[in-house]
Amino acid sequence: MKLKANFNSLTITVYLGEHDELLIEMPKVPAWVELIRKVPRRKWDYNQKRWMIPRDIQSVAIFCTLFQNVAIQIANTILYNEFPILHRLKSRFELDALTRLKEMLKRKGYSEKTTKAYLGHAERLLLQLVVPFESITSQHIHSYVMHLLEQQHSHSYISQAISALRFWICEVEGRRDFPNNWIRPKIQKKLPSVLSQHEVMLILQTVTNLKHQVILTLIYSAGLRVGEVVKLRKKDIDPYRKVIHIRQGKGKKDRYTVLSRVAYELLTQYQAQEQIVDYLFPGEEGQSKPITERSVQYVFERAKRTTGITKPATVHTLRHSFATHLLEAGTDLRYIQELLGHASPKTTEIYTHVSIKDVSRIKSPLDQITEEGLPHKPY
Repeated sequence: MKLKANFNSLTITVYLGEHDELLIEMPKVPAWVELIRKVPRRKWDYNQKRWMIPRDIQSVAIFCTLFQNVAIQIANTILYNEFPILHRLKSRFELDALTRLKEMLKRKGYSEKTTKAYLGHAERLLLQLVVPFESITSQHIHSYVMHLLEQQHSHSYISQAISALRFWICEVEGRRDFPNNWIRPKIQKKLPSVLSQHEVMLILQTVTNLKHQVILTLIYSAGLRVGEVVKLRKKDIDPYRKVIHIRQGKGKKDRYTVLSRVAYELLTQYQAQEQIVDYLFPGEEGQSKPITERSVQYVFERAKRTTGITKPATVHTLRHSFATHLLEAGTDLRYIQELLGHASPKTTEIYTHVSIKDVSRIKSPLDQITEEGLPHKPY
């Protein structure tokens, strides 16, 4: 029995030896030799010019991890039963299929986030498959979706996984034996968490680092996504027209949003201290790259803990709060849609459900009873 792996024009061959060992024949590629040396208790057979590793789960697991980017074709399914971890290894067809997916996503102009998410879903599917990818059927997809449901992933996560796999299998690979409409779980309608204006000010005032304070202030005052604020450049701020130019936001769309007077004054103070060349908020590597999204998320999480706010909230909650507070102040929903960059008004309408503008006017019957007293008993 043997496993064959083609990496570019080279081949690794793994035999099952006669004395409970795996015999590995491979070219003297320095990088590969360096990798095989990391397998514990490996030996070099000078006579046969091949490597030997123990036939146990620990050695096979390390081997699989080290050579996960080398195409492996499993010749005998018995090996899968003995070492299920071999499922981590990909065939040449699977590696080529992943490359085709990545290239198609780039050609279609998908964002970096969507590309990363789709490739992640494709990789996770391959780990769960019990057959080669080229032999996949709709039943395997059904089993995988059921597996995701059993793991209690959110319905939106599963819906994205289905979109990614359908794009890969049907559009990229051109499989016509799959249905046009894939069954998706019903989308859960959850209302976004919203901070009060008082809570927003508490968070902004808690942040002592001026750079971080400006970032969070701009997110709230202009309704920005975290991915948009980190990419802001000096040229995107227009104090004369009082707008911020968001370039290539979600959906590869440009838009303008409001530039707050208070936020601009804070930004001016920050720019006076820093020598800004291009990105408004450069990262630790210097002016060539912006601050990372994770850094901004961490700043918000730390500020939230400091203020003692216990309601569920992330840095994106500032954007939700911006939209809700505008709506409660009487701003037309169509303007809010434009400021947020929503393609559909239905997306913006969710804020009508979290606004308390009208709810606050309604008096609870308990308060009415308390204030007016119990009605007289009938005769």
